Amino acid sequence: MTAAGAPVSDAARFVQAFAEGWAGRHERLLDLLHPDVRLIQPMMPPISGRDDARTKFLEPLLRLLPDMRIEVTRWSAAGDLLFIEWIATATLAGQPLRWTGVDRFVLAQGQAVERVAYFDAVPLIAAIVRHPSTWLSFVRSRVRAT
Repeated sequence: MTAAGAPVSDAARFVQAFAEGWAGRHERLLDLLHPDVRLIQPMMPPISGRDDARTKFLEPLLRLLPDMRIEVTRWSAAGDLLFIEWIATATLAGQPLRWTGVDRFVLAQGQAVERVAYFDAVPLIAAIVRHPSTWLSFVRSRVRAT
């Protein structure tokens, strides 16, 4: 156990499942979330609950960027806090996208009760604006600038 109570092994298992989920096994991502999770991220309003995480975050994001992948570059855990630094890649209108970010998780019994994502959304928005053919997909995805 760490000082604040979250076993390091829980964090390591979480990071492994996070990496597997973003490598293409997206169903694994929902298993990481507590039923009452709160997600905060650029381009979207805050989301509460695992069901809304699926229908208002993951599914819309993958409709917009179906080949999106995230590679974990490093992580750190202290108590119930877990930080995952990552590199995301995807294709939009045939053009490759790449951006970096950090997710901060609050864990309880191996599941995320809160996730705050930190990344610069401007390159993603600019890529969408430059490709009018993506606008309808963007609107349908329900991902939006907030």
